[in-house]
Amino acid sequence: MDAYGQIPVAAPAPGFGQAFGFVVPGRPPQYSDSFQQIDAAKWSVDIENSQQIRDVVVFLTTPLTAPGIGLSCYITGPPFTNWHFLGAVTNENPSAVFRVRWPKDEGAPTAAQLGVSLEPLEQIAIQQAALPGTELVDFGKMVAQDLWNYLESFEVMQQHGALLLPLFNRWMQRFQDRCKHDPFWWLNRS
Repeated sequence: MDAYGQIPVAAPAPGFGQAFGFVVPGRPPQYSDSFQQIDAAKWSVDIENSQQIRDVVVFLTTPLTAPGIGLSCYITGPPFTNWHFLGAVTNENPSAVFRVRWPKDEGAPTAAQLGVSLEPLEQIAIQQAALPGTELVDFGKMVAQDLWNYLESFEVMQQHGALLLPLFNRWMQRFQDRCKHDPFWWLNRS
């Protein structure tokens, strides 16, 4: 970063048009030359029929040359002002599959834009920590809540529910930790 907090971006070198790209499963890949540059370190591309999109794969085709940066990925629907962070790719993880989750109050739009931005790894880490839980963790929470609601219907829960709630909370924390460490731990159990 320079003295103004900006990431220096060299003038595009020959072949820069293929530096990164994305794929919506079932559609042909698109490379960075199809993106429109909207700032020194930001690009966006239109995605048609976005209501059908569940996942987006973003990848680097050449390593990022500036140290300590990654390519953050965002998505937005009309009017293309409310960008949602999906994740990032870096030299250490040059490709990733991102689940597209539209906020419930917005719904899935018919058009979308995918945006990418060169950002410091520290900023990316903060944004990734703020991402909502995985689908497995969300499912675990729903199962635990359903079980809790069922058990509450019994008289013993009316008398001892306050004692059991901390046990449920510990179980949920353990479940979240296991999913964070290995989202597919439950498939490996014999």
